[in-house]
Amino acid sequence: MTNSISPENRHVLYAVRLIVERQSIDNLWQSHRWVIHDLVPLELSAGDGLPPSNNIHFQRLRQPSEGDAGVALFTAEASLDLHRAEAEAYADNLASSEPAIYAVLRQNEADDENDDADIDIHLAEISLSPYNIQDYEDCGEDQIEKLPLQGPVAKFVKDFVDIHFKPEPFKKRQRDKAKLDRDQLGGADPRLRRKGDMFRVPSDFKNHGEYH
Repeated sequence: MTNSISPENRHVLYAVRLIVERQSIDNLWQSHRWVIHDLVPLELSAGDGLPPSNNIHFQRLRQPSEGDAGVALFTAEASLDLHRAEAEAYADNLASSEPAIYAVLRQNEADDENDDADIDIHLAEISLSPYNIQDYEDCGEDQIEKLPLQGPVAKFVKDFVDIHFKPEPFKKRQRDKAKLDRDQLGGADPRLRRKGDMFRVPSDFKNHGEYH
């Protein structure tokens, strides 16, 4: 990995290789399914310039052998985009019960350029932000896979969050004691004092003890 890039950088691209399996299944309506086989960390680079491109097409890694007939492996290289502005999202990811790397697999369109007929999906996005993935989940049209966030990627993300995520400390609201005293005496609202004056018995009546 590039020594000059560290978690202290505000914007980092963490390159990874995603490997997926095309598994044949016995289903009347569906001939196969796609399963994440592995994710391999590659290298770090500065995140200056344009963000990493999405919609990455898979390439065949190897043909199935006799021992795993019906299974073919395909691969694509992409980058996890870590930005200081999204450090809170990464922190929530790490604090969850299952920290994850999210991969969004999307069906190819009819006019997508692809020489291999076996590949009918592409990598729409790969992300560390559960906030970002929520939009895809709400849409419900894509296949979203969760890969365990572990190993060197997890360590880098944790260090990145420790440096760039600065949650605001909770401050207990202090009550205004002078205002509280006025409220208890009914002196907070002048209208209350005027209302009370309307029903106060004049001192002359108190002295005579009766009305004339």
